[in-house]
Amino acid sequence: MKQPAVSIAALLLLWASFSYSSTVPKIIFDTDMTGDCDDCGALAVLHALADRGEVEVLGCIASYGANPYVAGCIDAINTWYGRGTLPIGAEQADYGRTESHYLKAIATNRARYGHDVATNADVPGHVTVYRQLLSEQPDGSVTIVTVGRMKALCDLLASPPDAVSTLDGMALVKQKAVQWVCMGGRYPNSEGKGEANFKTHGGAGYSRTAVETWPLPAVFLGYEIGARIMTGHLLLKLSEDTPVARAYQLYLGAIKKDARESWDQTAVLYAVRGVGPWWTLVTTGHNHVDAEGVNAWRPEPDREHAYAVEARPPEEVAGLIESLMTQPPKARGE
Repeated sequence: MKQPAVSIAALLLLWASFSYSSTVPKIIFDTDMTGDCDDCGALAVLHALADRGEVEVLGCIASYGANPYVAGCIDAINTWYGRGTLPIGAEQADYGRTESHYLKAIATNRARYGHDVATNADVPGHVTVYRQLLSEQPDGSVTIVTVGRMKALCDLLASPPDAVSTLDGMALVKQKAVQWVCMGGRYPNSEGKGEANFKTHGGAGYSRTAVETWPLPAVFLGYEIGARIMTGHLLLKLSEDTPVARAYQLYLGAIKKDARESWDQTAVLYAVRGVGPWWTLVTTGHNHVDAEGVNAWRPEPDREHAYAVEARPPEEVAGLIESLMTQPPKARGE
């Protein structure tokens, strides 16, 4: 039988992309903020868009337990933007220390940044916060944005009913979420190259499980998108009292660069503003992840998956991201 010109999956994905024209999206931000600084940049973009009234930030998930200071750094950034009461959930398991150029310096300097949380132990577990945030929202309203490995998302999907909700994780996601936006993988990746969020840090099994079992539309922003968008040079000129700027200063100083690729920021920008003029979506096919965490786009069967393709020069997107990352907080101190 001849396939219809536009698949049902493609229509659902396009609906998810453009349905924000009259509704402010509600976002849960899931980050493995540790080794790279673009996680901090992505959180800055999210807050800047929230200050513009374009998004409601529900909370943050620290999805990597290999450094105890992730939640503290998240809280410092949230506090800087006047949202120090945002819920944070963190993976509590200790996988052995992964060092960071900036986390401890920011998380432990509460006198400078005015935040309350220092370590992951100061906040509830990631599954509890995920379930609480979802259960409190209207049906079909929440976008989950992941910019790191997908263990926390898998733990959510596998979670049993509890005091928060009588629904298990899969049913809770189906009821409350609208889409998943993921920075991860490469597209179409006919070369079979790996990508860090899908493959490293023990993430291979989690990325495969998340991609295979996620029950709603999913949009992927690949390595190739952010790799050409260089940002951060203006943050180097800002005061150390700005935690995002300090993260970039410490990280870029350590690697001796004056800018960094903008992988994670693209996922946030898409989740809030959709494709805009910057990207187009490939909506026919599905994202396949093998046992090693290497993904490839397969044209069949067609699922509710899509990936972004560059539509404008990366310098234009870089200018937008840089302006958002350096936008002064509107509500800090309120």
